[in-house]
Amino acid sequence: MSDINIEKFAVPDFNSERYVKELAKSCVGGEELSQQKENIQTLAENTASKLKKNVYDNYMQFIETATEISHLEAEMYKLSHLLSEQRTVLTTLSHASVLGNENTISRDSIDNTNLEAERAEEKRKSKLNLISEKVENCMNLLDTPDRTLLHEGDLLEIDAEENTALQRMHVYLFNDCLMLTSWITNRRGPMRYKFLASYPISTLAVVNVRDLGTVKQAFKVLAFPDTRVFQCNSLAIKKDWLEKFDVAKKMHIEKENSKLNKKESQERPKLESIKSLSLSVEEIPSPQVTPLPEWLADVTEELDVLIVERHFQKTYELMVKAQSALNTEEFKTHPQRTDILKKIELKQKVLIEILLKELDVTHNWSPRGGLRTYRPPVLILNKFNMTSQACELFLAICSHTVKVHVKAVQLEGSINTYVKQVGEVFFCSLSDTLTEFTALFPKNKISAFVVWASMQLRVLMSQLIKQVFTPQCPLDSILECVQSLREQCTLFCEFGLDLRFQMNSCLRTPIIKALREYKEKIVDSMKTKLAEDQWTPVPLHTKAGVQKFLAQMENLGLILAKYVINETWMNLSSSTLWFAQSILTVQKVGLELVTRDMMDVLDECIFAIFNSRLMLSLGNDSSYAQNNYKFILDTVMPMMIRKYREEVGYDNEKLITLAKKFGINIVPPKKSNITKYTSNEYL
Repeated sequence: MSDINIEKFAVPDFNSERYVKELAKSCVGGEELSQQKENIQTLAENTASKLKKNVYDNYMQFIETATEISHLEAEMYKLSHLLSEQRTVLTTLSHASVLGNENTISRDSIDNTNLEAERAEEKRKSKLNLISEKVENCMNLLDTPDRTLLHEGDLLEIDAEENTALQRMHVYLFNDCLMLTSWITNRRGPMRYKFLASYPISTLAVVNVRDLGTVKQAFKVLAFPDTRVFQCNSLAIKKDWLEKFDVAKKMHIEKENSKLNKKESQERPKLESIKSLSLSVEEIPSPQVTPLPEWLADVTEELDVLIVERHFQKTYELMVKAQSALNTEEFKTHPQRTDILKKIELKQKVLIEILLKELDVTHNWSPRGGLRTYRPPVLILNKFNMTSQACELFLAICSHTVKVHVKAVQLEGSINTYVKQVGEVFFCSLSDTLTEFTALFPKNKISAFVVWASMQLRVLMSQLIKQVFTPQCPLDSILECVQSLREQCTLFCEFGLDLRFQMNSCLRTPIIKALREYKEKIVDSMKTKLAEDQWTPVPLHTKAGVQKFLAQMENLGLILAKYVINETWMNLSSSTLWFAQSILTVQKVGLELVTRDMMDVLDECIFAIFNSRLMLSLGNDSSYAQNNYKFILDTVMPMMIRKYREEVGYDNEKLITLAKKFGINIVPPKKSNITKYTSNEYL
């Protein structure tokens, strides 16, 4: 297998097809061909990186070359202007009369010239006033005396990164600036456009954009730190804009050169007079000024390059280094110190704006990389004493991240599984956010995270309550959902933040509403059950059915083995069994569902269901109905009172009062004899 040599590709008569054929002949098998392909790909990547590095290394030379080219263009323009003037003078002299004919400028021609100049000035002012009337919040166009309109028209602004249409704009090009305006949709009166931005011609650079995909007839306007791309309707319009930009640049350069020449001509006599005076005065030696190091003199240009390349940390370090160097005793009195410090301050403002834009969730959010990708801008903003703004933007990103993660959980299968998955995703996101927050911000900002976490929990609970607490959802499913959320919230306490109180406060109202709705549903169904009951034993058909039913009731705390007759029959009526199962479920689920501050609601529901059942049984005098009535009073009620006391630690006063009303004596719990130690040795 032949090695890849870059010199083979540098030959002027290199033929790619011939090279591929030779390579295919020399390689044996597909593995060698794949290896050669990888080598060529690696060579291409290395070449591209070297080219990119050369572009960055010669960045300042490109800028200087472009500046020199623009200066040469200005000089050529001036030279052409001088030649045209000389041609005009020679033509005038050639037509002049040698015999003394009158060739003087008349007074009328001078007056006509002045009148034309006045008319042109009035026309210029009226045009600018008309533009000011059309543009809302327009800058004062008459502030600059020689400002003239060169070109205007409608353009479509394109996103510089995604090549998508942003907005329709109306652009005005003056000889000294470029003004951008947007269309007013619901306009009233003469205002048609709204002022957006203005850029001086001296800071602009216009670059042609080649046609690519849907972007055609476009050009790019570079005005640091902004980059705007505009699309024209046709190629002719694009050429007009580019030509007008060239004219504006040339006029600006010519104006600056004329100002410079005028200044030099005014300063020359002063210098001559100073020199003449210096002949009679002793020479005074000028103080020696220490020259700035090369890196410090070019620090503003280097900062521009670092910002463009998005090396924000290096930009900050270079700013601090330059400011520290300029504040030393060596350069404290240097004449360029103030100017460089002002430029560094401007670059610092530009850097802060870019960093704030990096943390803007509406502009730059991506699920890839997680929250760690936002560490560099946050840390730099903290160093610029902008911790509050960075904290606010970072928490906004976290809110969006949590929302996206929770939304990604699909509602498939049971509601219990969905709630469990949502709880795990939510509290995992909170734990990741807390870990990153404590690493980025000082301890005095942790209160902001607590407020944010509480707000996020309220938003989540408001969404889950709408899905869980519905009339169709049974009480057992509600309990399972609530328990899974409480379990996740308890695990989150290991990170040092307890949100259980906020969660229980959100669940209080829906739990109370669910208990009362369940109570009303049982009371309404009870009347129908008692009216339809035949007051006969209930058949369970099979021994397996009997064992399953006994296990269900034993799970609720009620043992009914002695009521089984003929192996598959229960010696209780259907309404009695249904009531016992319902009331025991309410108490067991309710004690696990409610908190201490909701116990009165649970007691109220148990009392209302029991009281309704007992009151409905008073009118039935059949012996079998009375036996079921006695079962409820002698077995179900004491067992519920005992279970309530074991779970809570005190008695259900409402249920005990109801028992006494119907003649049931509740035996108080026996006090256990606890052996007391005579010494503290075993304590």
